[in-house]
Amino acid sequence: MPEGRAQVPVILFSHGLGGSLDAGTNWVTVWAEAGFATVNIEHAGSDAAIWKGRMRPMQGLRSAMNGQQLQARVDDVHFVLDRLAKGGREGACDLGRLDMDRVGMAGHSFGAQTVLAVSGARYGGAAIMHDPRIKAAIALSPQPALGQDDRSAFGGIAIPFFSITGTRDELPFLNSVAPQDRTRPFAAMPTGSKYLLVLEDANHMMLGGQSKRMPVMRATAHIVDAVARFTTDFWRTYLMSGSSRPDLIAKDRHLLAKEDHFAEK
Repeated sequence: MPEGRAQVPVILFSHGLGGSLDAGTNWVTVWAEAGFATVNIEHAGSDAAIWKGRMRPMQGLRSAMNGQQLQARVDDVHFVLDRLAKGGREGACDLGRLDMDRVGMAGHSFGAQTVLAVSGARYGGAAIMHDPRIKAAIALSPQPALGQDDRSAFGGIAIPFFSITGTRDELPFLNSVAPQDRTRPFAAMPTGSKYLLVLEDANHMMLGGQSKRMPVMRATAHIVDAVARFTTDFWRTYLMSGSSRPDLIAKDRHLLAKEDHFAEK
């Protein structure tokens, strides 16, 4: 919770498959410093408990990759928003300061799928998991629709939406989604306040927003700075009162490497 007593926008964060409350720490810390209240959600059934201490951790991860767990995650989002709207206190946080008319949501990997679902993605032709309280969204490492074409799945997402991926954003041991596939949700969304950032050499784990000891999982300073700045400017534009549509590339162009790619429509 930002300091002070004024009302503030709120951003939810949803971790990836097998993740925990630590996911997104690099991002939510920056957002909180910028004046947003942030809430990390841990999703029972697709969190770290499905692989930690197990003889076959990959089996636990694969078993949770299904529509039932996606629906459970969406139910978690509905529950958290209902709880926040009741106000009161949670530890040192005064929930009465939250402006529930200015709610954003971000997520990584399976969390990105959760974000797409609550933002209005359609399943079998209907946006059955949509939560209209979400006013803007960020998906880190999104993936295309399964079992239907992208336009049918994502063509109804009308809110401001920012997709972020990398040229090495894949998990070949878990699924067949290639790095270029992760740009497809953006391509399928309707024009209007939609953004895409593709970072050169960013892999899947680097976009999770956690500081890891393993080099392959630790994001470079360039990746951290670019994601932090672009996302913060996005939130300021669409969740801070009085803001107008930005030209993010003009504001943040100096943060991009020559090989990075940014698009908007």
